[in-house]
Amino acid sequence: MKDVLTRFSVAIGGELLKRFDVYCEKHRYPNRSEAVRGLIRAALIEEAVDEETSDAMGVVTLIYDHHAGRVAERLTDLQHEQINAVVTTTHVHLDARRCLEVILLRGRTKMVRKLADDLIGTKGVETGRLVLASASSILHEGEAEAEGHSHPHPHPHGDHEHGHGHSHSHSHD
Repeated sequence: MKDVLTRFSVAIGGELLKRFDVYCEKHRYPNRSEAVRGLIRAALIEEAVDEETSDAMGVVTLIYDHHAGRVAERLTDLQHEQINAVVTTTHVHLDARRCLEVILLRGRTKMVRKLADDLIGTKGVETGRLVLASASSILHEGEAEAEGHSHPHPHPHGDHEHGHGHSHSHSHD
């Protein structure tokens, strides 16, 4: 059973409406309603991750020179100190010296932000960025329950299944 959509009106015009229509087209929304729903979800996600005690997912991207001191070792040590927060990492060699590391974190917003700040602030890291998303189901509770997805569950993958757990697939130099 899907959520019942409620129709409501919004008065908008002039330059704001023109810019909104350009936004809808640029982001390939099929209609204004989808765009409004997307913007509302984004606002609610942002509000949820502003709460330090809410559950969050964080994607940390780092670029560093692996010859600079012991940067790779320090980054690994920081991750091991919060091993339960690190879902997975991906390590890519950009050139002879520089590496890109992408680290997926999960936990309370405050802890995810602190770990990301520690990683980004590590001596030898050239650039770093954290993107946060809410790990709470506040945005899709009705949709999830309607589809029977109100709890963690296994998904089939080829000829096997697995649940949503914390796997740690690290690949380092």
